[in-house]
Amino acid sequence: MPPPLLIERVLLVAGAQNAGKSTQLRSMFVDPRFGTGGDIPDGRNLRNTYLLSPFRHLYLRLTSPHERQETLDVFLNKIQTNTGGQGRWNVASAVQINAANNMPDLQNIVAAIATRFSPECIRVAILSPDRHGTVLPNAAQLMQDLQAVQSCETLCIDARSRNHNGLLLADTFDFA
Repeated sequence: MPPPLLIERVLLVAGAQNAGKSTQLRSMFVDPRFGTGGDIPDGRNLRNTYLLSPFRHLYLRLTSPHERQETLDVFLNKIQTNTGGQGRWNVASAVQINAANNMPDLQNIVAAIATRFSPECIRVAILSPDRHGTVLPNAAQLMQDLQAVQSCETLCIDARSRNHNGLLLADTFDFA
């Protein structure tokens, strides 16, 4: 019998539309564990799964469900489907902070992930300032609200640089 699905850690890179979320997620590839020799890929079609260790995988999603006009259930079901529904997995995804299209706001997304998958850690990296230099005015309150969800860690990262946060984000998936 195959092992059940275990989502160990989740990294959500959060910001407004066009704030640099996917660029920050791509910067994780500076870490040699992601198999690119430290080169950050710039192609549009990255794979969505990566081997982190012999028993751990990463599901990577560069486009937010808000931009795809998905519902929360569709987003969560895609995590379930793309992980094969079994084994030890980690998730990294772009999300928007505010509700848009069919998706709720960030706090509700985090709560839904915690409820459905019970990961040991959900880390939310808020882009402030974002790639345009815009500072999120309510970042401190947002971080406090997110920390009310059990196992949620928060941080703000300066997204004006395309590659200075890669190792910080990749460390979410360091099990050494």
